[in-house]
Amino acid sequence: MTASGFSIRRGAVRWSLRRAVTGLLLFGLCATAAAQELPRLIRAQDRYALLVDGAPYTVLAAQLHNSSAWPAVLPGALDQVVALHANTVEAPVYWEQFEPSPGRYDTTNLDALIAQARQRDLRVALLWFGSWKNGQMHYVPEWIKRDAATYPRALDERGQPTEVLSPHASANLEADQRAFSALMAHLRKIDGQRHTVILVQVENEPGAIGTVRDHGAAANAAFAQSVPAAITARLGKPAGTWQQVFGPDAEEAFNAYATAHYIEQVAAAGKQAYPLPMYVNTWLRYKGKKYPGLDYPSGGATVNMFELWRAASPSIDFIGTDIYTNDYNEYTKVIGQYARADNPAWVSETGFEPGTAPYLFHVLGQGGIGFSVFGVDGADSPEKEAASAAHAANFGLLAPMQRILAKAAFEGRLQAVAEQPGQPRRTLRFGDWEVRVSYGAPAWGDADPILPGNSDHAGRLLVVQTAPEQFLLTGFAARAELARVADDGRHGQLLRVEQGRYQDGQWRFERLLNGDQTDYGLNFGREDPPVLRVTVGTY
Repeated sequence: MTASGFSIRRGAVRWSLRRAVTGLLLFGLCATAAAQELPRLIRAQDRYALLVDGAPYTVLAAQLHNSSAWPAVLPGALDQVVALHANTVEAPVYWEQFEPSPGRYDTTNLDALIAQARQRDLRVALLWFGSWKNGQMHYVPEWIKRDAATYPRALDERGQPTEVLSPHASANLEADQRAFSALMAHLRKIDGQRHTVILVQVENEPGAIGTVRDHGAAANAAFAQSVPAAITARLGKPAGTWQQVFGPDAEEAFNAYATAHYIEQVAAAGKQAYPLPMYVNTWLRYKGKKYPGLDYPSGGATVNMFELWRAASPSIDFIGTDIYTNDYNEYTKVIGQYARADNPAWVSETGFEPGTAPYLFHVLGQGGIGFSVFGVDGADSPEKEAASAAHAANFGLLAPMQRILAKAAFEGRLQAVAEQPGQPRRTLRFGDWEVRVSYGAPAWGDADPILPGNSDHAGRLLVVQTAPEQFLLTGFAARAELARVADDGRHGQLLRVEQGRYQDGQWRFERLLNGDQTDYGLNFGREDPPVLRVTVGTY
């Protein structure tokens, strides 16, 4: 055996051992579970997977408009979700509808949502519009809105009431806990075996608009006290009052703790009734915004308060990002801020426009568990048609193999990129091999030395390593070339390029590509791009 030959085979052994270890991990987690086990989030080596029916699942979601989860309008809205090829719908549950009078629960909307999602083979992420919706209290029941004496509001610095429930009032917390627990108990009753609902978002973009913190008597007393020891320990800060520990950021930090601690207690109560994975979404501090309570809700899980939030809300499985921009630098910066060892990449909302479609690939490339576009239902318009086409193309391409992608991401075998303006070339490294990605090359023939990129920056490519010398590739408006980069004197070559598709988790071969289809790289167009399984080798 040659030295280089030994290197190749040794690499295969390392691959096999790594796959075996990861496989044993998944086997230990999944093999003893029933096919319909409870959804849950798992972590290994700082990578995450959402298990649904015992296997990793990629959330390809469409979120309804705020007022679309009513039985009268729900069918049309869900049909538009199906048209996008989404596998999951995000839909709100309104506290004001769910508990129209104290202790009386109306499950009409929830029952209709689950029944109609099942009819369309959709999974559901429930959004609890409870104490908070976008930094305000607009979805609390009317009986709470009318009774500020029992259910006090946060006061601003002038002592004036705001449209935010005080997180320091036990009556507010207890009312939300009871309602959310009732919701989760009913959900367990009607869906505890089917698991149509796979995620629950607790509140919506929590925090306070109109004030940095509550200035009521209870809040002022708490602000003068010492920061809880668990928080200072997690943040590596000395003991002291909020002002002493956080200085100019004291009021925002105080409100972040109050908000997170409140939601922690709501989530814990809900999990006691039915322990589905739960997350919180975030109105971000980005795009130059910096004033809490004005530019964004003070007290949310913004990047500057993220560590505090994770310390204060252990019942929250992960924190999501609501990203409304198509700027590459801003979008990828946010994903990098939230894709961490203690939190998976998860886009809980993004703008329904063509320019956000490539970022699904970026999120998956960061090991993300999913991606959701907001406001997919409604009247047609040229703008909506363009957005629908872009995101339906994404979901339609990836949904048939979403389980393959989720497992590969969890095992560290998936990489993906979105096109960066001004950067028409990217390189993805897989051991001895590189995948060289380019944008703006012709569909056939030699590419210019200086590539123009795509005028709309819509290129994206995804690569999964399925064996030491086998790769799965797909994408849009991109060219991929595989090259061997090991320094052992051997050269790389394409041995086999299969075009096919996944059906029921199995690869279905359609044809071999060669000659004109492979001599100038593997090219992925804008319309109906292929899924390719590529086997490489050496000589």
